[in-house]
Amino acid sequence: MRPALAWLIPVLLLPGALAHATASNKELEARANEMDSRLQTVERANKSLVPMQQQIEAARAELRSLRGQIEEARHELELLRQQQRDLYADLDRRLLLLENAAAPPTADGMPPTEDALRQADEATVYGDAFAALKAARYPEAVQGFQVYLTKYPDGPRADNAAYWLGEALYVQKDYKAALSAYQRVLDKYPDSKRAGDAMLKVGFCQYELKAFRNARATLDKVVTGYPGTEAARLAAERLTRMDVEKR
Repeated sequence: MRPALAWLIPVLLLPGALAHATASNKELEARANEMDSRLQTVERANKSLVPMQQQIEAARAELRSLRGQIEEARHELELLRQQQRDLYADLDRRLLLLENAAAPPTADGMPPTEDALRQADEATVYGDAFAALKAARYPEAVQGFQVYLTKYPDGPRADNAAYWLGEALYVQKDYKAALSAYQRVLDKYPDSKRAGDAMLKVGFCQYELKAFRNARATLDKVVTGYPGTEAARLAAERLTRMDVEKR
């Protein structure tokens, strides 16, 4: 090739190279714009999904809380039904005892014994307090069960009286006094059939008093100490609710 023509080769190739570079840049720019558009679409979608996810989690938490409240209401309903059954049984016993106490002197002229009169009074005091509780006359019920426990601390219904005293106080949201009543069942009548329910309500009172650590420990005891019972199931429900509430 002649030296004089050598410089013409780059000059002749330059327009093609520039055109190719320009085309490549436009293609890259188009791809970049497309990628930017896709990223903006994804960001907009994420922004709309975040509040939606938050709403879903809030709804789930509220649903769990409502389920816990429903279970607690069911438990309270069962307690009321048990109260009704106990009331009918107590009324039968009261009538029998009152009939015996009011019976005329026996053939040998002896009046009713002091023990029979005491049994009749014990049944009457308890029955009146229980009737007040069933009729939702809670202050009267509180007073009646307190009278019973003062007169008959070791009576045949003392454990029930302490438990129902706690219920009458709990429904009035006097959680501190209710806690003492339920604790009395556990301390004085540990073998009572009410012990599991009383321990459950101790945990509920501690929860309402914001003693969450104590409440969790108590409810754990209910779950492990009374497996398979309604009290254990409700204790587990409340523990789950506390987990959701981070307490």
